[in-house]
Amino acid sequence: MAPRTPDTRDTAPAAPAHPADVRAAGRVREAFLDAGFTADGMLGLLGASAYAGLGRGEFVPARRALEGRRGADVELARLFVLGDRVQRGEAQAHLPLDDLTALGLVGGADEVSALVDVRPYGESDTDWYVVSDHGPDSAGRDVDEVAVDHVLGVGGASLTLARLTPRSPAGTALDLGTGCGVQALHLGRHVSQIVATDRNPRAVRLAGITAALSGQAWDLREGSLFEPVQGERFDLVVSNPPFVISPGHRYTYRDAGLPADDLGRLLVSKVPAHLAEGGTAVVLANWLHVRGQDWRDRVATWVEGTGCDAWVAQREVQDPAEYVGLWLRDAGGHLDDDAARAEFDRRYGEWLDAFADMAAEGIGFGWIMLHRGGTYGSQGPRIEEVAHTPRQPRGDEVEALLAARAGWGRWDALALLEARPRRVTGLRLIEEERVGGDGEFLPVPPRVGLVDYWRPEVVLDSVAAHLVRSFDGQVTLSAAVDAAAVEFDLDPDDVLAGALMAVRGLVEDGMLSLG
Repeated sequence: MAPRTPDTRDTAPAAPAHPADVRAAGRVREAFLDAGFTADGMLGLLGASAYAGLGRGEFVPARRALEGRRGADVELARLFVLGDRVQRGEAQAHLPLDDLTALGLVGGADEVSALVDVRPYGESDTDWYVVSDHGPDSAGRDVDEVAVDHVLGVGGASLTLARLTPRSPAGTALDLGTGCGVQALHLGRHVSQIVATDRNPRAVRLAGITAALSGQAWDLREGSLFEPVQGERFDLVVSNPPFVISPGHRYTYRDAGLPADDLGRLLVSKVPAHLAEGGTAVVLANWLHVRGQDWRDRVATWVEGTGCDAWVAQREVQDPAEYVGLWLRDAGGHLDDDAARAEFDRRYGEWLDAFADMAAEGIGFGWIMLHRGGTYGSQGPRIEEVAHTPRQPRGDEVEALLAARAGWGRWDALALLEARPRRVTGLRLIEEERVGGDGEFLPVPPRVGLVDYWRPEVVLDSVAAHLVRSFDGQVTLSAAVDAAAVEFDLDPDDVLAGALMAVRGLVEDGMLSLG
């Protein structure tokens, strides 16, 4: 893992800005689609077993599946899926080789090979192509440590952000730190105008090819953070930034070059100025778990005073050693000689020392949502752990949570007493007993939940369960509280305090609605 400079890569392809380049990209897209160079097409070509092996870094079954076969789909699979060299004559016979070369996707003399990674990607009813740099685990590539301006492809973080993002139709959107353009592709399904920015010139170029090959057009701008969009506001802002907390700035895709977790704080503080009224921001972030502090209190200071409603969710936590090892391996680098191992160990120790200076006991990963408008911001941020939820929320569920918080903020105390809570369709109130060791039936705390929901079931006390049972959209909250007070021989004021807490939680969790 010897130090590396940014000029140790192939020349970056230019983004298709000239009409001739755009036409070339259009011809390449048509050729890809005609050949079946899609995710489903490659599955059919290789077979389920060989295709699954690609995800494990096993390429022998796929190569065997292509033995003795010819055709555009086969040559594309060899070039871009397996990373093999293809005889120029074979490529010329089946592919638009001149266009592929003009776009900087392939190169070579007697044999041609892929200069960048071109991955079929998409949704159930459309096919896209993501263009990025080859990584250390790319098929057919002996990639040492990635370059400083490396452009990352589709990864776990980008897929997380894509699933989380609300997908209601919007007029304008900003993809801040677009990288290879994954988020902008998804935005293209429901947003009229998309601005995609990145401080890495190579990322801007590759994102331009991603857009052209995928039949989309974005306003691509080079610059750091919000510099390229000064004075502009958007209905939706998404960002998968270089959130890794590291000493220095070694890789553009990973390191912000800011102290500790200041990138997350800085993004959250600046994004409200770029949100239109009613606009939403979805930002991925890392934050420190500092000795003697609750991480919630630290991140709360980021979102308080933004004038926006905020939802912060922590999906996982890693200890410093685990975190450092993960990100050092992510950048690649062979460790098969003493010098490389010594360099790896040096960086590892330097990074751990930096965390020790920060008094860091762990690093959290999650998302921060901000929504601007109406009564948002009047009820404080919602900050929670979601590590043990059955699954990650979808964009529509995120929208429902934000809307529920907005709805709650619009009810004053008197109006709430006359609200008529209703159980949402599919809500299950589970009340059961279990058999004890002596054969007696013992009550189990009641709980409520939705089938195939992203949140786990919520445990209730007996009073809250009685209230939920009565919430049919006809009975007012006041009447339900009075009835529960009679049922349990309690003071109605005491029941009301607990009822308000339970109702608010269940409304935000998407299990009750207020009518």
